[in-house]
Amino acid sequence: MSAIQDSFSSKWGLIFAAAGSAIGLGNIWLFPYRVGELGGAAFIIPYITCLLVLGFIAVIGEVSIGRLTGSGPVGAFKKVLEIRGKNGKIGEIFGWTCVLVSLIQAVGYTLVVSWVVRFLVGSATGSAFNATDSSQYFDFVNNSQPLLWIIITVLTAGIAIVKGIEKGIERCCKFMIPAVIILLLVLAIRVIFLPHALEGYKYLLTPRWEFLFDPRTWMLALGQVFYSLSIRGSTMVVYGSYSNKSDDIISSAKNIVVLDTMASIIATLLIIPAVFAFGKDIKAGPALMFITMPDIFKGIPLGQFFMFIFFIAVFSAAITSLIGMFEVVVEVMQNKLKISRLWAVAAVCVITAFMCNIFVVGNIRCVIDILEIHLIPFCALVSGIFFFWIVPKSMVFQEIQSGRSKPIGTWTIPIGRYVLCSIVIIVYILNILQVK
Repeated sequence: MSAIQDSFSSKWGLIFAAAGSAIGLGNIWLFPYRVGELGGAAFIIPYITCLLVLGFIAVIGEVSIGRLTGSGPVGAFKKVLEIRGKNGKIGEIFGWTCVLVSLIQAVGYTLVVSWVVRFLVGSATGSAFNATDSSQYFDFVNNSQPLLWIIITVLTAGIAIVKGIEKGIERCCKFMIPAVIILLLVLAIRVIFLPHALEGYKYLLTPRWEFLFDPRTWMLALGQVFYSLSIRGSTMVVYGSYSNKSDDIISSAKNIVVLDTMASIIATLLIIPAVFAFGKDIKAGPALMFITMPDIFKGIPLGQFFMFIFFIAVFSAAITSLIGMFEVVVEVMQNKLKISRLWAVAAVCVITAFMCNIFVVGNIRCVIDILEIHLIPFCALVSGIFFFWIVPKSMVFQEIQSGRSKPIGTWTIPIGRYVLCSIVIIVYILNILQVK
């Protein structure tokens, strides 16, 4: 671990920080949208399968390579090659690619979180709730003082990060992640009592076999797992570098996966039945969160209160994910430029806000989509190959075993080597070929 880095106070610091990075817009918006689009349980079944077989081992690998090297992706991949007596420069190049992907993802994410902030304020003041047309209100939000809400967003994330790992990121995530779960659960319970909500539960629990046997469903399920768990060779690696040798990584990975899945399932039990109860379109895409849900809240008693709770939950989940993306860049700036955490955080906030303004003005968010489709699977593959293939097998075994009272199963390394890496390669190639 670098001298300029501190660490998590316990394994629960790692668990909540990593869960904070994982739980975000992908759980509250994208997962329910995918479930609605791809046949309810017909999507949930392959998602859970990919989560248990691939997502779990991928989290173990990324956290382990971070802890083994005590570095984020740039330093980690360099050190892994040096362990093998190879030129570490190539590893640095791969590491910088992962950092760049995190930065670009942070820019796109900041834009969406800034809309969440505006809706949160609007639900508190009543402007969002009292708007006669939610679609027009969303257009207004998208075009009204975007820089102000972007600045508020990056400052919120920056304030949490600047305090360090234990006192900043860990403390923030330990509070926000349980809050997200509780708030979503409150809303999901409220939805149970809506008329016709039962139709939504029926849709969720009834598999549509034509979707289940469609390869596209499985591809999107795997992509959702990687997106939701922040498997991109960056945040989990950085957080792993802040963990202690006494932490049981397998146990931590289990808890991270459970918390992330819990958030996704509760959000789905909230959104899908609510959409059915009001006869809305379950395949509404981005409009689901910013147009459909506000319309639903307008139709129930105490709707403004529940709208406020909803956007508090969305904001809390989204900001902890953004913190993870920012920390990837902060870590490498501290280690490579030898600057203080304060200056590194300030630089990341300014760069992100500036790039967001360019994206807003230039309307080139499609660039982000292209990078996410092609580079996130690539970064996940790089991380898997470096840990499960390049790190000596004995060191892989020792690192995963460290902090664990029971011996690890013989399945761990073969699944990481042959199953995880092979399937990621296949999905990456299919994405390049744009197989639908």
